Amino acid sequence: MKKNAIAVALCIFSTMATAKNNPADIGESNRIEVMQTGRYTYVKNIPPIDQLNPLKVVIKTRIPQSIETVGQTVEFLLARSGYALADSSVLSEEAQILLNLPLPQVHRNIGPMTLDKALHTISGDAFELVVDPVHRKVAYELSTKLARNE
Repeated sequence: MKKNAIAVALCIFSTMATAKNNPADIGESNRIEVMQTGRYTYVKNIPPIDQLNPLKVVIKTRIPQSIETVGQTVEFLLARSGYALADSSVLSEEAQILLNLPLPQVHRNIGPMTLDKALHTISGDAFELVVDPVHRKVAYELSTKLARNE
């Protein structure tokens, strides 16, 4: 009798342990959308953040010596992201001045950091990155923090 009780208890505990390890066995209300990729491996069925927002991709790059200005650097960094620098007609006079400045030597090695942080690093604290996700354009405008300090 005692052996049967122990065997039943072990079966119950092993079933509970298996259910906890298998996300597909979770109740409908708590179900996480997962895919089984191996016998014991499950992954969440959601895209990584850098696929949802290409500006969140982590980059580490060296800017070639042939690139001389901040604007050329921005275009170089955006080249494979699907985003582009906004037309100069929509940029403020200050942003146009920034983009025509020579690239500081310290900015020739960028990363590892996200692309949006790299674009902000190049512009400095005086500017904020403005993103148009519909047209996949980026631009710069004067920082509101700078305007409040004046």
